[in-house]
Amino acid sequence: MRIDDMSLDQLLTLNQIICRRIEELQARQELGVLSRMNLGQVVSFETREGQIFGRVIKINRKTVVVQSDDSRQWKVSVGLIQPLRDV
Repeated sequence: MRIDDMSLDQLLTLNQIICRRIEELQARQELGVLSRMNLGQVVSFETREGQIFGRVIKINRKTVVVQSDDSRQWKVSVGLIQPLRDV
């Protein structure tokens, strides 16, 4: 069946299926990031203020609490965290 031939109800149903699948894939990806995350790990993330670097001080189900170099604490979505490697 072509998408151009689908009714509004069919398109809405298809949209729900696609959105559900996207959410599943994002949750799986976040779980993978969380499984590799450790307390004290150095990470970075992007804010309106620019790139922030800090250490993980708490790991939640969907967020990570990061303490930045200036001692500020940030509650960050797992999907935004970039773990850094030791050089």
